[in-house]
Amino acid sequence: MEPIMMFVITAIVAAIFLVSFYKQEQNKIRNHLYINDLQHFYLLTAAEYKIKALEQHEQLNMPGNINTTNTPDISQEVSKLTTAFENNNISIKELNNRLDYLLNTFNINNSVIIQPYKAV
Repeated sequence: MEPIMMFVITAIVAAIFLVSFYKQEQNKIRNHLYINDLQHFYLLTAAEYKIKALEQHEQLNMPGNINTTNTPDISQEVSKLTTAFENNNISIKELNNRLDYLLNTFNINNSVIIQPYKAV
């Protein structure tokens, strides 16, 4: 009878260990998914600010706009990028990289992109 009791106690301890290990792994997975969602949200927000900065730059330069052949049209480039992103042809990171390139092409400072925090 004693070997059976040792086996039952060992099985109970092993079950408790496996349940606690399973809970830890589930928490890790949930935290990882949350971090990925948060990173995606920040990249989308950054892309939105960059697009707004490009549109503002285009609006400010509309009256005296001298279109040279080596600089792309902002509205066309932004519409191409957003359409490609909406059709899943490019990733959010690639969208941000291309928007950075446009910002550098038109010499738009990063201070234009930074939005002040407004408490509601």
